Amino acid sequence: MRAGLTTLALALLWPSACKKGRDTEPPGPRVRKVQLEGVERFDDDELRAYLELQPTRRLSFGAAHYYLPGLEDVDARRIEEVYRAHGHHEARVEDVSVTHVRADKPVKRQRVDLRYAVFEGPPTLVRRLDFEWVGDEPPADERREIEASAKLSVQGPFGIPGVAASKRALELELRRRGFATAAVEEAAWVDADARIADVHFRLEAGPRVAIDRITIEGLERVPEYLVQREIERVRGKPYSPEAVARVERSIYALGVFSTVSVEDGELVGSDRIELRVKVVEAKLQRVRVGVGLGIDPVRWEQRASMLYRHDNLFGHLTRFDLRVRAGYAELPALYDPKEHGPIAGLDITMRKKGLLEKHLVWTASPGFELGIWEGYQFWSLRHRLGVSRFFTRFVELGVSYNNRFVDFFNISDVLDTNRTILGLDFRDPYFLAFVEVVGTLHLTDQIVEPRNGVRFSTSYDIASTYLGGQFDYHRVEPDLRAYWRPHDRVQLAARGRVGFIFPYGRNPGAPIDLKLYLGGAGDVRGWPFRRLSPRIESCDGDGDCQQIPIGGRSMVHGTFELRVRTVADLWVAGFGDMGDVRDEIANLSGRDLMFSSGGGLRYVSPIGTFRLDVGVRINEDDRFPEPRRWALHFGLGEVF
Repeated sequence: MRAGLTTLALALLWPSACKKGRDTEPPGPRVRKVQLEGVERFDDDELRAYLELQPTRRLSFGAAHYYLPGLEDVDARRIEEVYRAHGHHEARVEDVSVTHVRADKPVKRQRVDLRYAVFEGPPTLVRRLDFEWVGDEPPADERREIEASAKLSVQGPFGIPGVAASKRALELELRRRGFATAAVEEAAWVDADARIADVHFRLEAGPRVAIDRITIEGLERVPEYLVQREIERVRGKPYSPEAVARVERSIYALGVFSTVSVEDGELVGSDRIELRVKVVEAKLQRVRVGVGLGIDPVRWEQRASMLYRHDNLFGHLTRFDLRVRAGYAELPALYDPKEHGPIAGLDITMRKKGLLEKHLVWTASPGFELGIWEGYQFWSLRHRLGVSRFFTRFVELGVSYNNRFVDFFNISDVLDTNRTILGLDFRDPYFLAFVEVVGTLHLTDQIVEPRNGVRFSTSYDIASTYLGGQFDYHRVEPDLRAYWRPHDRVQLAARGRVGFIFPYGRNPGAPIDLKLYLGGAGDVRGWPFRRLSPRIESCDGDGDCQQIPIGGRSMVHGTFELRVRTVADLWVAGFGDMGDVRDEIANLSGRDLMFSSGGGLRYVSPIGTFRLDVGVRINEDDRFPEPRRWALHFGLGEVF
């Protein structure tokens, strides 16, 4: 379970905000239901959106809707006007009823149910759909393709919104084909008695243009040449709304602007157009301080953290992040601390784009950590120097050199270097050096928080004594993620991955803390953190024994999730997880997979998605004994 200072502040302020709302006398009873009978042309929610009297949601958190006498008649007229706008000229509201619930209670506890009985009447149909081209015309085949983008069709239903949507669609299609100054005018002649309509569009394409210069307004501390570097590949390309949106996304992705807007400028000559970009710089420095609590069946921790970020260090868009955290951890729990100790961390990250080549992103990340896990405590120093680059919008490649020094203390007897059965997998202390290569194929609608699509990535690590370390191994971990959003309220997500560690060379093996583990909030949620793993048993002089996870060399993991939005920003989720970890290399079998399933809640807040999951183990295995068949997990952000 992880929660920040913002969560604590919301918890403290929420009761006072609710109390303030309760002390204010409402203007009338709450609207509980708004029923629409006889409505087939619209979805009920679509038609309710036009009404003044809205139903109060169950989880409204004070945002209630109240009934005032007379507004039901206003809404009845609105319903009729909406139908007329959509071509149902004979539509009428035949009956309106108001039912008071708990009328004998105080006003704040009273409720009102509204019912509208609607007669829709027959629709008006489109009899003729004409297109008039003026000025320079595109070729005939292209004209037909543009005209086909209109939302209206002959003998289809007529409505003012449909005419407006057709106009927008025609203009958008013209702009997609490079006609930046295209204009479309619409006209309609309606015979309400005969229920027919003739619709006419007048299209003026204008010249087909390319993007010329791009001017930027609003820069104060950010150098213009660094911004222009991000968008220079658009210059000279054919004009399109997609190109304009690409300019906006590229500038906003720099992370130093709070707002970015791109507008069409003046024509430059007869075939080129200027783009004007207006930006507002964000705060380039920020500090965040928070406290948190972590809860897992095998570990509790309490911590404080501080993050300092500078997005324009030295005035050249070098990003600097400093994260400091400190706290205390207890195993297995605060109320039963068998093992406990301080935890701390210091992470520094510097990120710079454009060195050597304008699209290369360089990162340098030194860090320090003090921690405790089952069987040992440790402190470590680490550093990462890496570079990455996008090749088109879909392919991302990265390579980094990493080193890590770890010193263990308060070690369990079974892990002691003089008696351990793990051989070179447990060195105290150890130094590791490895090169990591990561390739990612982004076939999703957006890089961050995708809604639809597939993302495939593969990481490959090679650790070697020739790089200065004490271990020789290869590590490969392919990862496939898929997303599908068939409806705005429904999200399906699936993930599958495998991992292998192949020792080789003079010092074959991998450090115990970097081997393969499963279990916890991020993968197989029926198990506690890192407990789906090969283990060894440790017993003290009193005969009390515990099993210490030591990680494996082979891993397989799969997850499927169904997320459904219920009310407001509250989602419910159901999931199924499976996985296995083996000490042997590439020795996985489908018969030995561990399964868990469960459900949870998601709340999408301004600071992120809060997630609460309960996972239950479906099957058991003597390799992974646990006293409880379930585990509770709380986190910030989706699992994947």
